[in-house]
Amino acid sequence: MRKFLGLAALAITVGFSVNANESENKQDVTDASQCGQIVLYNQPPSTRNLHFASINSINGKAVNSNATSFSLSPGKHIIRVQEHINEEALTRRRGEAKNYHLIEFVVEPNKKYSLAAQYNRKYRNKFKSGAYWTPTVWKTREAECQT
Repeated sequence: MRKFLGLAALAITVGFSVNANESENKQDVTDASQCGQIVLYNQPPSTRNLHFASINSINGKAVNSNATSFSLSPGKHIIRVQEHINEEALTRRRGEAKNYHLIEFVVEPNKKYSLAAQYNRKYRNKFKSGAYWTPTVWKTREAECQT
């Protein structure tokens, strides 16, 4: 996973590269029935400082903020992720924290990505920059496309 810090938002590219030999064997046309899935869990592993995250928009289009699963076509998508960190050590004033990040998410066909908000204790006072948390894929697995 590579991180790029931009002026307005944090961009994270999530995905896997394919080597040249493998890409020669792939078809040039993407199958319209292929998709990947992003899932959100109410209680991701807290032992890894992971917290619930929600998705507000995908490619600039608002989505149901209560949804916990999103099927997406393979390729790049711009996702607005909001954190819901519940930590006693994290005290913030209303409107002070940047509680969302825009990420560039590369979806591969037949993959399921578990997304969460990673709390960065070291930067717990960096509210305005949003450095106190990072959108994180904590688990990836093979899964058939479900639309």
